[in-house]
Amino acid sequence: MISRTRNYDLHLVIVLMSLAAAVISSFGVGSALLADAGEISVDMLMTRPDTLGDYMNSPLAVVFNLSLLAAGACLLLAMVAVFHTYQDGLSRYLAMMGGIVGASIILMGVFPINFLDIHRKVSTLYLFSSIVLHCVCVLDYFKPGSTMNKRMLAFTIMALFSGGLLLLLLDWNLLDFPECSAYMPQYCGVPLAMWSLTQANILWCVCLSFHMMKAIKAQQKVVYKWLENY
Repeated sequence: MISRTRNYDLHLVIVLMSLAAAVISSFGVGSALLADAGEISVDMLMTRPDTLGDYMNSPLAVVFNLSLLAAGACLLLAMVAVFHTYQDGLSRYLAMMGGIVGASIILMGVFPINFLDIHRKVSTLYLFSSIVLHCVCVLDYFKPGSTMNKRMLAFTIMALFSGGLLLLLLDWNLLDFPECSAYMPQYCGVPLAMWSLTQANILWCVCLSFHMMKAIKAQQKVVYKWLENY
């Protein structure tokens, strides 16, 4: 009974922290993007997400960077709970990679694009850890008792596609990406891939939260049956 209560508490932490990470990051990124663009349009997708944390040029850089700090901390806590909930090696490796993603998000909030050299290193860490995390997610999906579901797998594939594109475009000497062409900015793949990876990670967190809610309901049914028999 104590073990079931502990698992219930851990599942609840995963639900709350993963959902909080998604909500906080969506609010911070969305408000900073809207303030920077001035209006809602397709051209917003041509703005690189990391430029929204520029204290010199982005009007809501403080909100953006604080949201990264909070969202990264929530994701890190959620992954700690996942690590202690699932005992198999693959799930724990998934939790560790998710924790690195959360830590890299925190560091991007601490070191925005104004600290260019450090920001390039932590953003590259975010890119690599995100790709490795979602590779592990694919493997985890096919194991018995997976922490993944079909919706999470769909966003995992989306993240792998956009992350792979960013790896191809990455300048390994600078740890940065080439600037968009001044003649055809509408064909720039860097910001589109960045937004795709960002949204895939946010929606992955939302799906993780809902998936854990189902686990909590299943646990509650078991507890109720145990109490009835007792």
